[in-house]
Amino acid sequence: FDNEKLGARPPLTRLFFEGLWCYADRDGRLEDRPLRLSAKILPYDQADGEQMLSELAEDGLLLRYAVGAERFAQA
Repeated sequence: FDNEKLGARPPLTRLFFEGLWCYADRDGRLEDRPLRLSAKILPYDQADGEQMLSELAEDGLLLRYAVGAERFAQA
């Protein structure tokens, strides 16, 4: 909760990052499905899951990758 890079992001992005933990496995991996994740984590907010995932990746807070046609992220 005291990461400076995360703290510089908007409140919804910070909440989204914390919500990702609920959908990740024990190793921090989850499906990279921005629309679905934003609908699950922030169902009552206008949130751009793609933008938030991209920002978190830019800050080094998660890694986005593909295996074949499937997309994943790891925090």
